[in-house]
Amino acid sequence: MKKDHLKSEIDSSLVEEARKTLLGAKDWLLEDMALMTAYWHDKMGYTEAWVDANWHLVLEEGNELIDALDEKEDAALLWLINNVNNNPVPLEECHVAGDNVVAGTYHCMACRHDNVIEKAQPLPTCEVCHYGLMSSHGGNE
Repeated sequence: MKKDHLKSEIDSSLVEEARKTLLGAKDWLLEDMALMTAYWHDKMGYTEAWVDANWHLVLEEGNELIDALDEKEDAALLWLINNVNNNPVPLEECHVAGDNVVAGTYHCMACRHDNVIEKAQPLPTCEVCHYGLMSSHGGNE
């Protein structure tokens, strides 16, 4: 009987210790949540106050900001396409028939024929296969 009583006391103390640990963790989590909530409200309040005070700047310069972000997004997308897909020809060096191009050599993406353009003009289709996608990769442009 004594052994059972001792085991019961050990189990009780383990349960009590686990309860205290869980209560401490709960209190710690609630305190952290309160701090995060206060920080978020403070940050949002600051942002709202700034927008209220500077709304005219947001309206005036918003279009320029959107254009700048679009340019960065386009450059990032182009880099991603060129590098992730391991494209043999960078997209910025691809040209479609009808694009205005400068004098140089344009390689057909279908038959690999070198089409020589003498002067700046709209890009014609390939002289051999009439495919409309060319590359100036490794050529003059």
